[in-house]
Amino acid sequence: MAPVAAEASAAADVVDAVAQVVLVGGAVLLGLGLATVLGTWLLVRRVRRSRRVRRGIERGRLTVRAVANDDPGRRLARMRLDLRRSIQATERSVGGARAQGAPVGELSSIAANLVRAGEQLDAELALAETEPDAELRRVWTTWLADQVHEHARLAADLRRSVLSIEMAAAPNHLARVSDHLALEVEAMQAWGTSYRSRRTA
Repeated sequence: MAPVAAEASAAADVVDAVAQVVLVGGAVLLGLGLATVLGTWLLVRRVRRSRRVRRGIERGRLTVRAVANDDPGRRLARMRLDLRRSIQATERSVGGARAQGAPVGELSSIAANLVRAGEQLDAELALAETEPDAELRRVWTTWLADQVHEHARLAADLRRSVLSIEMAAAPNHLARVSDHLALEVEAMQAWGTSYRSRRTA
């Protein structure tokens, strides 16, 4: 009787151990699964809210529209791409000048106004893209093309002004290197003369 009871007790211990392993393993798997789902959700949420990702997606859509759409739609998409490139170049130009310590003065506020005007133009271009009446879209496209051209001209003038300020205010690195090189050449010549005179003596 004792061996049967011992076997039953051993079997019950094994069943208890297996049940505990299954329970702990299930809890661990559940925790890992929840952590994975939460991590994925946070990653997707961050990517969707990312301004840089949205700009890249929108730029890709505009590039496709610039090639594949009807003529006014292509023109509008190209104008939007050109406008965005102009805005980004203007922001980079003023930001670079400011980072180098160039005296940009009121140019940064003018650039901000130009960026705001460009964003408003971009919104109008997006609205014109959705216009269902082809004739109205054609007229609107022509008018907006003049506006985009004027904005691009103003942005280019601003970038030219910033560049001229940077060139005037920037230290002449080549002149400094040239002066240093001339000093080193003189030192080497003096050393060579001194060395030759010691050698002959």
